[in-house]
Amino acid sequence: MRAIPVFLLTFCCVFINISPASAWGEKGHNATARVAQKHLTKCAERKITRLLDGHNMAYWSSWADGLRSYPEYDFIRTWHYANVEDGGDYASEPKLPTGDVYTAVEKCVEVLKSDNCDSVKSVYLKMLIHFVGDMHCPMHAGRASDRGGNGYTVTFRGRKTNLHSLWDSALLDGAHVWSAAEWAENIEPRMTRRQRKAMAAGTPMDWMEQTVDIADEIYDGTPQNEDLNWDYINKYSPLIEEQLLEGGLRLAKMLNELF
Repeated sequence: MRAIPVFLLTFCCVFINISPASAWGEKGHNATARVAQKHLTKCAERKITRLLDGHNMAYWSSWADGLRSYPEYDFIRTWHYANVEDGGDYASEPKLPTGDVYTAVEKCVEVLKSDNCDSVKSVYLKMLIHFVGDMHCPMHAGRASDRGGNGYTVTFRGRKTNLHSLWDSALLDGAHVWSAAEWAENIEPRMTRRQRKAMAAGTPMDWMEQTVDIADEIYDGTPQNEDLNWDYINKYSPLIEEQLLEGGLRLAKMLNELF
């Protein structure tokens, strides 16, 4: 395994918190982490809480976004997304040499399985919590030609925006005026253990390809020249809830296996 940079070790010891930028928006990441927290085993929760300095996962869920503003962390700038062109699939798409959200998740798992010190594992655990959320945000599997929807102009409820921003946060707030805690509480229906297991099934590669397919559907269903309003919100609200819930359940599954 590639050695951990010295500056990363130093940063682990002194870094407390960073205000987040975006990606699912802070609220979406927080809700995903809260769902995952509820489904940790007692053993996993105990070990994870120790690595997270006594905080829960929601506390750190958007932390990795802020790292991009630090020059020494420029190497994770591309770790939040994986661009796939129209009709393509992740497995056959040319890969960025700097990595993407799928390879970031794999890297975090690799470090957490290693014999690295707890201070290093703490950083990669905080990043894993975030990147699993990113992997389930549809526009983080958008097209390189429009920078994951950032160059795809749309109008939402009378205001100009872009497809990426719409799916990161505006659509969540348009669907429900909920806090992150309310999102986590309300998107998870009463389910049997078998149903939860089915939602969490698969591998990170499976989850990545699923998000690519969803992104394609969203591009096809999002016209650029008309005002997107309640019909659009009603159409896609169930998908948002499903992605947040699946992201949380899958993160919990991954962490329970790791710890």
